[in-house]
Amino acid sequence: MKYRSVFLTLATALAALSAGAAIPAGYYDACKGKSKGALKSQLYTIVKNHNAISYGDATWRAFKSTDVRDGKYWWDIYTDANVNISGNSSMNIEHSFPKSWWGGGKNDAYRDIVHLMPVNANANNLRNNYPFAEVETEKSYKQQVPSPRFRYGYPKSGQGGNATYVFEPDDEYKGDLARTYFYMVTCYQNLTWSGNGTYTAAQNTYPTLQPWAQEMLLRWHREDPVSQKELDRNEGVYREQGNRNPFIDHPEMVEHIWGDRQNQGWATVDPDPDPDPDPDPDPVYAELTAPLDGDYYKFEDVRPGQTLSLEIPVLGKGLTRSVVAKISGAAADRFSIVVGKSELKALTVSASDVNNKEGYGMTIRYTPAGVTQGIDEAVLTFTGAELEEPVSVHLQGTCVAPVTLPAPVALPAEQVSAEGYIARWMKIAPEVDGYIVYRSIYNADATAVEKKLTYEVEADAESLAIDDRDETLRESYAVSAILGDVESPLSNEIIVSEAAGISGIESDSRAARWFTPEGYELDTAPAAPGVYIMAVGGKQVKTIIVR
Repeated sequence: MKYRSVFLTLATALAALSAGAAIPAGYYDACKGKSKGALKSQLYTIVKNHNAISYGDATWRAFKSTDVRDGKYWWDIYTDANVNISGNSSMNIEHSFPKSWWGGGKNDAYRDIVHLMPVNANANNLRNNYPFAEVETEKSYKQQVPSPRFRYGYPKSGQGGNATYVFEPDDEYKGDLARTYFYMVTCYQNLTWSGNGTYTAAQNTYPTLQPWAQEMLLRWHREDPVSQKELDRNEGVYREQGNRNPFIDHPEMVEHIWGDRQNQGWATVDPDPDPDPDPDPDPVYAELTAPLDGDYYKFEDVRPGQTLSLEIPVLGKGLTRSVVAKISGAAADRFSIVVGKSELKALTVSASDVNNKEGYGMTIRYTPAGVTQGIDEAVLTFTGAELEEPVSVHLQGTCVAPVTLPAPVALPAEQVSAEGYIARWMKIAPEVDGYIVYRSIYNADATAVEKKLTYEVEADAESLAIDDRDETLRESYAVSAILGDVESPLSNEIIVSEAAGISGIESDSRAARWFTPEGYELDTAPAAPGVYIMAVGGKQVKTIIVR
């Protein structure tokens, strides 16, 4: 966690800390001899299958195994505040790898406590979905964050992708978060990144990081070695969800995948620089080390007319003859092996492709049939003359109904001042994953939008604090809702001013007019129970609850 003296080498520090780690016997055996993409994909096979914890109350219960300081306080990496674990009203569950980066789907990544952490709610709101990076010019912020341990502002040259703002954690936790990010792009290398996620993550199974992020995270990892806090947290994660962060157990794996040992196969101990020849070396048995027999690959939430592709790493050792992959089962017609533009039901993979340091990435595509909703299952089986038993992998595709979301209604800004304001909106009726606030800042003569900013907020939020307004420039905001990878139409646009009304909802200055939260006008004042909007003259809006 803390920066060590340059005289204490990374290797020495790691050896001392790792001595007490309770790594299950054989957990990483299949990784021996691999490097680069093959090592990363082998780790993916090991850590991707775990017991996902329900998000919410169960997450807070799990945090008591992973994120408690001094036996009674939440360990908040963004502040030094002492918040007792008996309450969490001032805390949020932080997705350190923001959920919008993969489209917001409530999948295993959404629930994975390796990257979920308890943090101050205002700090979490400020972090938003900005990349972690180093700040060149810090911005001031109004949110009441107790004892902050972060910086927020404009990124250093070459960092942050195309992000306008970035969030820099305290030096004490930079290595922790780097190893968290290495885990996330390994355990979820099959996901497709979107939005601000593309600033940090790359659309591939290796290296799955943008060059600037890889360079920075490597440096953070080296300068801030694994601490006892991380070792203890890793054990808590293993107790709660049944998998581990390999880059805490074996930090040197980072070098073999992204760093300066990419041309060396990984081993559990460093090789002797001048070893004696082994008079009786162990025989090398031919085997597939990935995928594992009985593995599940899930193609979740695919809508009729869409397809979803996942890459399955095919890795092995000691093979001299090819292996054959074949799809069979009740829904075999809905799955295919993709090679170039061809979709196949069987494929022969050469021994050299399976054995090499990169391994072979096999792309499997799921295509639901027509408009049928439900679960489709098939089996991908690997056979070969040198394999003792076939290796069978379950393919499970879930076809879901199309999702349509109404547009939220944006409400006039509150507490408008020269420096900031509160953006507000009405939540929509369906349960959603969250909202996105789109902020537009115009040029000096207000003829065109010069800068566009986006902010991700939680599903229970109805407002967002903006603290960097320039009163000399015109600006506006609109809001959309997100459910999975579906985004609603944009709300009406609000022009920020001290006497703002609802733009896009016409008002009669002579009388009040009534609207549903979706923006539909009623003929008369509402009588049925529900939530409504009353607009008067375009200048005043009230939220009315009829009971």
